[in-house]
Amino acid sequence: MRRWAVGGVALAQLVALAWGSWLLAAMSDVEVKVFQFRPGRLDVKIGRSVTWVNQDDINHTVTSAPQSPGGAFDATLAGKGSTTTVTFAKRGVYPYFCSRHQAMRGEIRVQ
Repeated sequence: MRRWAVGGVALAQLVALAWGSWLLAAMSDVEVKVFQFRPGRLDVKIGRSVTWVNQDDINHTVTSAPQSPGGAFDATLAGKGSTTTVTFAKRGVYPYFCSRHQAMRGEIRVQ
């Protein structure tokens, strides 16, 4: 009986961990996973907030490119599960990248 109880607790912990990861991904607009922003391009309406969630175990940033029309944003996603949210108040194209991994790039298009 004790073996079953310990196994049941371990299974419950695994399910909770998987559910937590799924829930974080479902609440985000952009996932940071395997050194990529997913999706790489996101179209939103003016006034909309976009949330990024880090699914990698290492730190990343969400850093706006200098030509972004609404001003700069630069946030560190400190490890798995960390999030940041930016509200886009002006129409335009907002390219962004990870300052730690320059090949990681994305784009928000505000209409």
